[in-house]
Amino acid sequence: MRYVRDRSRDRVPIKVLLWRDMFVCGTVLNLGFLGLAILIVQLGYPDWLAVLVFFLPMPFNIFIWAAVWRAADQIPVIAAWIARATGTGWLAMMVVV
Repeated sequence: MRYVRDRSRDRVPIKVLLWRDMFVCGTVLNLGFLGLAILIVQLGYPDWLAVLVFFLPMPFNIFIWAAVWRAADQIPVIAAWIARATGTGWLAMMVVV
């Protein structure tokens, strides 16, 4: 619960949000669910179940993206736009992949 509270109240530095939470944890989480969805299809379960499993981490993705977007207000303007663009690109890649 503290994890969510700290990120929703902008108590975590942008470097931690962007690099550790989004790129490392988020990417590993998404790749894990992607692998599980592929396994579900390979085992012959319904496709809708695989799609559901694939999109299960989406609330986390949107939460971290929103936290990065809010935290970017605390850094210089150019760096903020770079962080926001990077975070938005990551979110788009996680949806596409």
